[in-house]
Amino acid sequence: MPDVLDPATADEVYLLGLEPRRRARWGRLVAGALDLWCATTGGRFELTGAGVVVVRRRYDGVAELRVPVAGAEDAAVLLDVVRDQLATLSPAEFRTAWGI
Repeated sequence: MPDVLDPATADEVYLLGLEPRRRARWGRLVAGALDLWCATTGGRFELTGAGVVVVRRRYDGVAELRVPVAGAEDAAVLLDVVRDQLATLSPAEFRTAWGI
């Protein structure tokens, strides 16, 4: 059950987080090797930096929204946007905005 009976904002109902992208063991090894190779040749590939911005319900931890991000910069921008929406929108408005 929700902590708040009549929540004013979505952040009273949802938790925001950044989680690593799920990969098979060989996928992590390949991504790490490509990142290392790219870094030694002067490039920036960041396959291992990919993650998922996740919005979970507070009362049971179920993920309501999962948005993949390519790297740290993209994750920071998306986290700021979602954090702002959670703080300013009602739960119903937040669900409508994200199609939940």
